[in-house]
Order: sequence, then C-alpha cells, then structure tokens
Amino acid sequence: MKKAIIFVFALILALACVPPVPAGASYNQVLEKEKFYSEVILLASLDNDMILFNKNADMRTAPASLTKIVVATVVLEKCADLEAVVTVPAYTIRMLDGTDSSNAGLKPGENISVLNLLYCLLVPSANEAATILADYVSGGMEAFVALMNTRVKELGCENTNFVNPHGLDEEGQYTTANDMLKIVKHAMTFPVFDQITATQTYTLPATNLNGERQLRSTVHLMNKGIKDYYYEYATGIKTGSTDNAGRCVISKASKDGYSYLAVIMRAPFIDIDDDDVMENCAIIDCKALFKWTFANIRLRSVAEINQIIGEVPVKLSWQADHVKLIPKEAYTALMPAGDGAGSVLIEMIPESLPASIDAPVKKGQAIAEARVLYAGEEIARITLAAKDDVSRNILLYAWSLLKRAASTPLFKIIAVFVLLGAAAYAALFIRYKIRSKKRRKLKVLNYRDFKRK
Repeated sequence: MKKAIIFVFALILALACVPPVPAGASYNQVLEKEKFYSEVILLASLDNDMILFNKNADMRTAPASLTKIVVATVVLEKCADLEAVVTVPAYTIRMLDGTDSSNAGLKPGENISVLNLLYCLLVPSANEAATILADYVSGGMEAFVALMNTRVKELGCENTNFVNPHGLDEEGQYTTANDMLKIVKHAMTFPVFDQITATQTYTLPATNLNGERQLRSTVHLMNKGIKDYYYEYATGIKTGSTDNAGRCVISKASKDGYSYLAVIMRAPFIDIDDDDVMENCAIIDCKALFKWTFANIRLRSVAEINQIIGEVPVKLSWQADHVKLIPKEAYTALMPAGDGAGSVLIEMIPESLPASIDAPVKKGQAIAEARVLYAGEEIARITLAAKDDVSRNILLYAWSLLKRAASTPLFKIIAVFVLLGAAAYAALFIRYKIRSKKRRKLKVLNYRDFKRK
C-alpha cells in the first residue's frame, strides 16, 4: 500500500511539471484584439497590484510632464509646511523663455504658497511651478534633480533618469511605464496629491503681483466628449506631451468596487475618424482600456481553502505516511468574465516542495508554494499548508535521533575510541588467556616430573 501511494505521488509530481495547455486567452491576448494607438500601455489593479495589460511597459521613453509627479513627491516629502510662502526668483521664469511650454502666468517677485505652487504644477502642468519648487527645496535645478533621481532609485525604478524638473525633452531624461507605476503609486500615498490631481478647476488666490486666476486641469481639456467619461468614474492624474514622449496620460478609475491605474505613453495626436479633428490618442486609449476592463473583468475565486493541491511524504509517524497540501488562504484573482474554471490551473513549485517532512505536522503549517496559472501565464503565487495534524511516534523519533547522532563527528570519534578500547581489551584478554594456558601447561609438566622422581 505504501509503495502504491509513493508511486501515485511521484506521478502527480511528474504531471505537475508538464506545461499546462492554455484553456483561454490571457489578458494581453484578449486586450490586444482591441484597437490601441499608443506604443506603451500598462494597466494595473489598485486592489491587488495585479498587472492586467502590458504593452512595452519596460521601453525607455521621454516622460514629458509625467516628470512633475516626481517633483510633487519630493516637495511633499521635503516641505512640512505647505502654507509657506515662496518668492518667485526671476531665473526660474527666464530659463523657460522660448520653450513655448505650459505655464500658470507666475511672475518674478510674486509671493505664492507651496500648496498653490503644487496646484499650478499638477492641474495646468505649469513648467515654471516645477522650476520654482526646485529652487525653493534645493536652491537650484541640479541639486533638486539629484534628489529626484535618488528618490526614484529608492522606489525601485531601474530605468528612470531625470536631468530637469519640468519634463521638456532633454538627452538623458527617460523612464518606463513600469517605473511610472511605482512612482505614481507612491505619490498617491499623500492625500494632498490625490486631492490636487482630482481637481478639474482651481481658483488661484490673488497675490502681490497677480489677481485671482482659474487653473484648468489638462485632463479637463480632453477632446470629443471623453471628459464626460472621466467625470463619471475616472480621474486624470497627469497628462503630458513632447516630441520625444508623444501624448501621455496616467489615470485612475474606480467603479463597482474595482479600481485601476493606467499608464499610457508614446501615443500619437492624429485624426482617427476623418472628421478633421485631431485626437489625443493617449486619452482615446485610456477610455477604451477602462471601459473594456470594467465591462469584462471580474474578481473570481481561483483557490479554495480546502482544495487539495498535492501531498508530501511524512516521516516519524505511524498515523499517516503523507500529508495533503491545501491553500493556506483562499485566493481571488481578476479574470475575464465568462471564462470557465478550466482556464485556471494551480501547480506546485517543485523547488519549494520538500522531499519529505518529519512529524509532528500541525494543520495549517506552511509547507510549500504553488503557482496560479491562467492560460499558461503565472498570475499569482500561493502558500500551501498541511490539511491535517500528523502526530509523531516516539519510537520512530528515538530511532531517528540515534541515527542522527550516529552521523555526527563526535559520535564517530567516540566510536573509534570505543572500538580501539575494545580491541585493546580483546588483545589483552587473548594475551592473558594464552599466558594462563602456558602456565597451566608448565604446572602439569612440573607435576609429572615431580612424580617420576
């Protein structure tokens, strides 16, 4: 019986190593059937960090005004008092002369709070707000850019480098969608960042050099009625565009209890429907991506707590020779709606699976790991735990301790001394016996000689 169980277990392990046959399209395969214009697209769940769609997410590209998200993050980390008043240095305005870049109309000598500079930075994407904040925090562009690069490296961004704080094209300034995802998720941990980026219009108070002004969000200016879609359940976090970056947008959307973040870069600005109106294809793609996702993706259970995934041999017990492995916790994943459960496969990870475990085993004890596969692609890893308790047999345990002790160097040294002592004792004993025998023989001979006389 035990040999049969071992054979079945080996067969299960062998089958688990066979690549699964895809039973349905992956997220990328499904979404690639949709028409997207952008060269770089990344869609992630904010509920469980799952990546649902990835198109060139590791391609290095110019960041345009997405750079300002990093500027805002560094400012929020370095400035404890957002109501502190900043006097605008003339050089921070003059350095942008001739760039024809977006601005908020700030003037040299104007007094404005850090908070209002952040509104200028993130709502209309004002470039002079970036240079003013850089000067205020670090006293110059170079020192502030060094802070930016240090911070993104700390966030794990390996393919990002900045050479200016405003995002205008410049050699050596680049990022990726994957890195921007890390950056914006960190920025979203600051409530004021979420508050500002969700703002469609903002009234900038009058200052010593400027009257009251209204700032309008760059996302608010989206074309062809897309703004109505955003106002319903999506928030444009940041847009940007340069010749090298194309059209870019990072946006967050929430609906029916699901929340997603999209990063779209290198999109064209073209007339896609021959109506003589040029469209920002980053926004077009963002809308299509969110609409498809909300219509087609649902949270589904893929691993139940009592679902037996495999088993592992148990030693030192007469109660059982194997313990069944089940998910330590129930696991759910975002899956395309309508797909059958056959699309999901859970397989044990061989390198995490011990050849055997020693009793006692506690129910719920973590033993190994497994992959959750959807259409052959790994979407998650789960911990496998023991389904039942397995008690230890004291005799088997004692025997195992003895065998374990026998394999130690100290035991071997002692054994050698014991053997040598036994050998020495045996040699002395044999010698004693031989000498005793000789003495008896001499006594007999002497006795015979005595009788003859």
